[in-house]
Amino acid sequence: GSASTILLYPLDLIKVRLQVDERRRGSSVISGNSMGGNSATTERPRTICTTVRGLIRHEGYMGLYRGLTPAVLGSALSWGGFFIIYEEIKHKMLRRKRSLAVDELSRMRRPPPPSRGETSHHGYDMSKDMHVDEEEIDVSTDNSAAPCTESQIRLGPSEHFSASCLAGACLVLLTNPIWLIKTRLQLQNSRMEEEICAKTKTVKPPYRGLTHAAMTIVREEGFFALYKGSIPALFLVSHGGIQFVTYEFLKSQYAIYNEAYRLKKSSGRNRGTVAERLRDSLGYLMMGAVSKFVASTATYPLQVIKSRLQQRSQVVEMSDSTGEVVVSKRNYAGVMDCVTKTLKNEGVAGFFKGCIPNAIRVAPSAAITFVTYEFILDMLT
Repeated sequence: GSASTILLYPLDLIKVRLQVDERRRGSSVISGNSMGGNSATTERPRTICTTVRGLIRHEGYMGLYRGLTPAVLGSALSWGGFFIIYEEIKHKMLRRKRSLAVDELSRMRRPPPPSRGETSHHGYDMSKDMHVDEEEIDVSTDNSAAPCTESQIRLGPSEHFSASCLAGACLVLLTNPIWLIKTRLQLQNSRMEEEICAKTKTVKPPYRGLTHAAMTIVREEGFFALYKGSIPALFLVSHGGIQFVTYEFLKSQYAIYNEAYRLKKSSGRNRGTVAERLRDSLGYLMMGAVSKFVASTATYPLQVIKSRLQQRSQVVEMSDSTGEVVVSKRNYAGVMDCVTKTLKNEGVAGFFKGCIPNAIRVAPSAAITFVTYEFILDMLT
């Protein structure tokens, strides 16, 4: 997880910068320049190329890795914590489901109490043959004949989805401050902000790192400012559920195809274990990439809203049209205010800004993760 985070981190930074870009084609932006005046300029929306070019020009190549420390920390906590909490929740759900099934099975096996003095219309006492009925009931409800035993009980897709969402919700409380700091470090232009701060006091100084950012945010905005964007983050827990459900569906379809392929080739010459494992690995790579792409696309508008809520209210950036430094104010009252303004000013396309670098970033990482996941499961079983 950490290796893929470091390798693909520039794509994540570009994605976040595109997500918070409020400009649309032909729009006129009114903002304050570095000398305190206001100016109206016509700005074009950012692209991947202009974002990379501006970063390298003003921040150097190391600017592509700004905010890497909280990203690696958050990634480690998210992956490790998610699987630990997810497996614990699944274990408790499975144990409860099996307990309920055993209770239900015991209730079904218990013979009904005979009625006292129950006789037929001919006066024959039916209690004489009750031992025969009991034996028949016991045989018909034996464990081997039961529709499912305790070991055969499994969690279904909806239960896997619920466990994934619960695990994700628990992690939001733990990691939201880290992701907020990462977003703000990614969006700041430290060199320009330091130069402006040396000339005027109207611009706040940039964050110097993870600890300084946390202390500054708490001092200036309060402790709960660290949990800005937590509402869309809670809705984003469905991302993992959608991903795992999609992956399990693709995996089941691939298993059917794989079984048919092996039956077809069984009459011919065996292709060998190496070829089969290579084909399985390629299949897992594709399934992991596709499932991550589907989940990421379905929940991407929530990522845009989260980034816009978590950004610093004061934004310092270089104008692409005039080349001057501009200071913008971006304030959202909440989730609905962010949705309304984005939809009004940028349309539906505003909720999908940065989706291309996001898809390039998440698909290879997820593919590698699921191949490793299946390999470990295969080794353990």
